[in-house]
Amino acid sequence: MDRFKSIFAVGFGGAAGAILRYCVILTFGHSFFPLGTLLINIVGSFFLGMINGYFASKKKSFVFLAMGSGFCGGFTTMSTFSQEVVNLLQTSLPLAGMYLGATLLFGLVAGFLGLGLFKKRRGETL
Repeated sequence: MDRFKSIFAVGFGGAAGAILRYCVILTFGHSFFPLGTLLINIVGSFFLGMINGYFASKKKSFVFLAMGSGFCGGFTTMSTFSQEVVNLLQTSLPLAGMYLGATLLFGLVAGFLGLGLFKKRRGETL
């Protein structure tokens, strides 16, 4: 029964994340630079860092699964990011490099900042 609850938690969170991602993409539309996907992946990295920081010293729960694997997994998007890099490589090498670098750099920084919020509260250092 716990396996079913885990699967449901991930599915529920994933659906919510995917719907929110779609709304963000609709808001930003499509342009020469995929700003919507960049923001989604940075915000998702920050949120996942917060979730992992919060649950680091707690028993993992259905909420952890729903928010981490589910919501963040449905919200962020590696496949769209990859396709957008390929598209940019075909039109503009500088933009492709900027997008790739910005996603990696800001995603990592956001993840560390999110993780650091809860680690700092517990008196731990990164």
